[in-house]
Amino acid sequence: MSIPTAEYPYIRVTIDTSGLQPTATRAFGNVAVVGSAGGFGTATPNTPVMVGSEAEARKLFANLDNSGAILGNGAQAGPLYHSLREVLLQRPGPSRIYAVATDDAGGSPDWDAALASVETAPVQFVCLARVTAADTLARLKTHVENASSAGAKRVGVAMVDPDLAVADGQTFSDAADAAYGGLKNADGRIVLTAARVEAPGGEPGTDVAACTMATMAGYQPHISVLLKQVNGVSIPLERQFTGTEVAQLAEKAMLPLLDPEYITGEGLFLGSGRSYNPTDPARLYVDVVRVLDDIEFRLKAGLIGLIGNVRIDRLGMQGLRSRVDAILGPLQSSRVIDGYTVDIPVLPVLETEEANRSPGATETLKNTRTSRAVEVLLTITYAGSVHFLDVKLALTAV
Repeated sequence: MSIPTAEYPYIRVTIDTSGLQPTATRAFGNVAVVGSAGGFGTATPNTPVMVGSEAEARKLFANLDNSGAILGNGAQAGPLYHSLREVLLQRPGPSRIYAVATDDAGGSPDWDAALASVETAPVQFVCLARVTAADTLARLKTHVENASSAGAKRVGVAMVDPDLAVADGQTFSDAADAAYGGLKNADGRIVLTAARVEAPGGEPGTDVAACTMATMAGYQPHISVLLKQVNGVSIPLERQFTGTEVAQLAEKAMLPLLDPEYITGEGLFLGSGRSYNPTDPARLYVDVVRVLDDIEFRLKAGLIGLIGNVRIDRLGMQGLRSRVDAILGPLQSSRVIDGYTVDIPVLPVLETEEANRSPGATETLKNTRTSRAVEVLLTITYAGSVHFLDVKLALTAV
């Protein structure tokens, strides 16, 4: 006869923390700047490095004297350093900044190798430092399309040549659309920004793409980028877009910079919220693309734990629906989305008594269990921000 366990300490508590697994979340403000270091600095080409300050950028991508200043009165620093410095000026700005120096040993930057090095980096935006050539920017488009198709969803930000030649009778927007039309992407993966900054020596004095990218990265995905301020950009008054030109650029799905007279003080703001995607209204706006990417990641990360564990029975499918509710519900309560519905076609079959199932329902359940593929249909309602107000003012005499 065994002796029972002593009563003291009367209560035993065993703590199981296996259910406290951290939830995977997708960063929304990480950016990558790819460009030529001009042969300066200590960074290894085609190797992404994280940059957190101007001092780090200076050390990595510029030649310094003993005091830490850039040699040659700032001349010994390439385009990559200057673009990174402007990225760091944005408030709010990116969460993380990755920089990749191209290999220029062949006499010109090896863009393909540099872009390949950031294919698996945890970034949501990519730009090329101070690049305005359409054929080079085409490599950026290819990169974001391929990386997004492979699961690393991201957006490429490019800039129009500020000294773009405009023929007689042609508007700036028409000239830009003709020169950069090959960058259009139906999934909203390209943002084409425009500002007539000064371009001494043929190179933009300010990297408008890098500044715009960093500004967008500073906001949560569902926040429209329209009329968000961009720092570090200066445009002479005579080179600023007119109201007509701003409207024309927006109609071409480009993103112009402007200084609105209705906003107090001086500053430049994003004059549109569109991606360079005039063919698909569903993905026309940058925030729509970013929200879709974010929701896709949340669903994949939140449901991956069910694979191989949840059974295709009534309780298993009800648990699946509850898990989807747990992922999308907080987005609705925080007003990221306006509403959603979840439909699992096999669940009503499982909730029906076996004797009452139709032959078609029985066959559907059999096929689902044989293939082990469960279909989930989600409908999400997204309430975008106001981009235009049509106010009608009527005067009456009393």
